[in-house]
Amino acid sequence: MGDHREEGPSDDGAPAGPVPEPEVWRLDHPDLGVIEVAVGATDTLRLVDEGFPRLKSGADEPTTPGCVVLEGGEVVARIRQIGNHRVALESEPPAHGEFTTVLTALSGPRVQLRSSTFSGEMRQVTFRDGSELVHFDPPPDSAAEARLDAIAASPWKRVVYPLAAGVGKSGWAIAMILLLPLLRPLFDPVIDWIAERMPDIDIPWPDISLPAIPWPDITLPAIDLPAVELPGWVEFLLEYSKVWVPLVIGVALAVLAVRHSRKSQRIKDGWKVERDREHRAADEVDERE
Repeated sequence: MGDHREEGPSDDGAPAGPVPEPEVWRLDHPDLGVIEVAVGATDTLRLVDEGFPRLKSGADEPTTPGCVVLEGGEVVARIRQIGNHRVALESEPPAHGEFTTVLTALSGPRVQLRSSTFSGEMRQVTFRDGSELVHFDPPPDSAAEARLDAIAASPWKRVVYPLAAGVGKSGWAIAMILLLPLLRPLFDPVIDWIAERMPDIDIPWPDISLPAIPWPDITLPAIDLPAVELPGWVEFLLEYSKVWVPLVIGVALAVLAVRHSRKSQRIKDGWKVERDREHRAADEVDERE
């Protein structure tokens, strides 16, 4: 994509200043060519896709950026807001000024988008077709590139980063378990003070006599079950499942992330070897001629 900026229109149609270029995730596929995912605000994405819908007058700007998926420079999909989407590359592209409506592709060559929950940033873009899974190269000098560089430089971060996502999901539960015993002495007097000043309300509920139903008297055999005393750690797990379940999910995500990263790198290395072989063959032909 070219290195250029345009003047963005203001509310009265006058230029409002330069429009920043979108962040572009890129993958050079040996068969499909260059696949790109441009991420940015509405005016930013119109630098690479003139058909990206403009917001109507008075419409609220999305709280997270949108994105455009391109294959060989041609628009494949337009997405109003980034998120966890799956875009089929073989689907019909949207009409000018319209968004893609189907973002749940499960088969065929597709682009999988994954964004962070709170920061509104694209976290990872992946190409998938059958068993082939390859990560896109993140935008240069972006937060995603810095994160991937940190993971590549430290093997233990390949596990810690996904695991931290699982811990984050249970962070509130963990915080409440640790803080409640400390905060309770502060809140108890306040709760007692409010309870003392609450008026007594006596509601005259009606006395309704319901008919008595002669249920049959069935005697069931008594079964003496052995008394089982659960260990303390089992009782803890049963009581605080909201804490440890996300941790287990985080560990599973960490293992999958490491496997996918290694698989992606093996495929990219194979592509590079094949390209080098083709270049050498082409150079030999040129030398003979």
